[in-house]
Amino acid sequence: MNDLPKENQNYDAGLVWILSYNCNLNCSYCFQDFLINKGLISKKISKIDISALQKTLSETNKIFKIDLGGGEPFLIPNIIEACSELTKNHFVSIFTNLTSEKVKEFVEKINPERVSLINASLHIKELEKHKLLDKYISNFHKLKKNGFNIKAVEVADPHIINEVKKYKKFFKKKGISLEFMPFVGKYKGKIYPASYTEKELKVFGINKKQIAMYYQKGNFCHGGYDVVFADPKGDLFGCAYLKKKIGNVYEKIRFNDNISRCPFEFCPCGLDSDLYLYKKAIRETKSPNS
Repeated sequence: MNDLPKENQNYDAGLVWILSYNCNLNCSYCFQDFLINKGLISKKISKIDISALQKTLSETNKIFKIDLGGGEPFLIPNIIEACSELTKNHFVSIFTNLTSEKVKEFVEKINPERVSLINASLHIKELEKHKLLDKYISNFHKLKKNGFNIKAVEVADPHIINEVKKYKKFFKKKGISLEFMPFVGKYKGKIYPASYTEKELKVFGINKKQIAMYYQKGNFCHGGYDVVFADPKGDLFGCAYLKKKIGNVYEKIRFNDNISRCPFEFCPCGLDSDLYLYKKAIRETKSPNS
C-alpha cells in the first residue's frame, strides 16, 4: 500500500475491506483466532453483493482503490466475479497468502492494469507445515508473468531472526525478492514493533519510518475523509478503532468533510499508508481540524 499508483491508476478514494476473518492458515502471530474463540468476531463467509456495492460506489461519483483483505479473500465464493465487475470502473488490491486454486482464474479473468497491488503474504512456517510453499511460489510467478504488480511480504516475527538470511537466499534463488513488515504483538515479554533492536531492524530490512507508522498520535489522519474501513458485514468506519459508523458498502458512504488527528498512542490501522491519497487529502483540506 505504500506504492504510489501507476500512471494509469488515478483514483479519488480508498476502501479498505476485511471481507472475512476466515483463513486456511493458522499463523502463530495472528490475533484473529484468539478473537474468534472469545466470540468477539465471526468466521462467517458471505458472498459479496456486487450490484449493491456497485450502486453505493457509483453514488459517490468517485473512483476507488479497494483493498481486499481478511482472513483470506480468495475464500469468498464470488471473489473473482466481484473483482471482474469492480475493475471495470475502479481499482483493486488483494492481500492474499496465494494458496488458493482461484489464483489461476484471477489471472485469466482480471485485467492487471486495474490491479494496484497483489500483496502476497508469505507465512513461511505455515506454508512449510502444510506443504504449500511450492504452490505459493508457482502462483507468485504466474501473477508476475502476466503483468500483475506483486510483492512477497513476510511478518518480521522475532523468533525467526536467525533464519532470515536463509529465507532471503532461498527466495532469491526462486526469483522472489522477500520483504518484511513489522510484527505486532508480544514476544519474550517485549511489545512489538516498539521493541525491535537496531540489529533486528537491519536484519529484517525494516526502516524506522515503517515503525513510526504505528505511532501516529496527534498526526493528521485522512480516515473517513477519502478512505474508509469496512468490516465483513460491510459496515463502514473512518477509523477501525473508533467504531463510529459512517455507512455500509451496500447502502451509503458518508465521507467526513475534513481530516482529523489520530487520537491513539498505538494505531496499526494502516489507513495512512496510501501516501497518494494521504497527500491528496492534506492538499485539499490545508487546515484540518485539531
